[in-house]
Amino acid sequence: MAATMAEGEPPPFTHEDNRRFLQMLRDKKQMLGIGSPKVEVQFQDLTVETYVRIGRRELPTLPNCVVNAAQELASYSHMCTPRKRAVKIINAASGTIRPSRMTLLLGAPGSGKTTFLKALAGKLDLSLKRKGKLMYNGDEVNSSTPQHMHAYISQYDLHHAEMTVRETIDFASNMLGTNNEFEMIGEAARRKHDVVNEVDKNLDSFIKATTFGEGRNLTTNYIIKILGLSECTDTLVGDEMRRGISGGQKKRLTI
Repeated sequence: MAATMAEGEPPPFTHEDNRRFLQMLRDKKQMLGIGSPKVEVQFQDLTVETYVRIGRRELPTLPNCVVNAAQELASYSHMCTPRKRAVKIINAASGTIRPSRMTLLLGAPGSGKTTFLKALAGKLDLSLKRKGKLMYNGDEVNSSTPQHMHAYISQYDLHHAEMTVRETIDFASNMLGTNNEFEMIGEAARRKHDVVNEVDKNLDSFIKATTFGEGRNLTTNYIIKILGLSECTDTLVGDEMRRGISGGQKKRLTI
């Protein structure tokens, strides 16, 4: 017997609905003159270097660690000079990453791909030193650069396992201070829907995507639909000890 939809339950959001929803979202933003944020990353003579020990005490054995720690203390008090040499992980790299494009970074293991991405995002370890010029939209990156302009997503997904998908997105939305862009688009769509009394599949999918949902945060509803997380909205994120969403869903939630 086919399952029937309970009264008040939202209709299923299919892949075709999702495609039409994204198309409608883009069209509505163009109609309202809302441009998508774009960041062009430019780097000139970007160099990342660190210092490594030379000699016999380079291997991380227990005696070497003890001697190295003692030597560090002695070097801080200028009693001796540490035996280190500079190693360049990235050497004078220059280029531009265009906005609204996907850039593929290829390299052998240990070639510095992660270090390069962290350098572009301003997330380098304290033991690494960056040289050269790094600019976002022509402005050089410094401590006053807004944090929401750049991010680095590691291969490890770190979340609060006891929170649901909706709670996680709600928390991120509140912390990042999202604007009312989605509310403006939704209100414009509803006004048009009231005036034009005819069947519009794109508009129907748009209204269906934003009207239904237990949460009151419209921004969260949009993000859930865009990322295709509708089927696991109220599921715990989970971890190694608690069953939760799948690995692919967790990666989308991280993004």
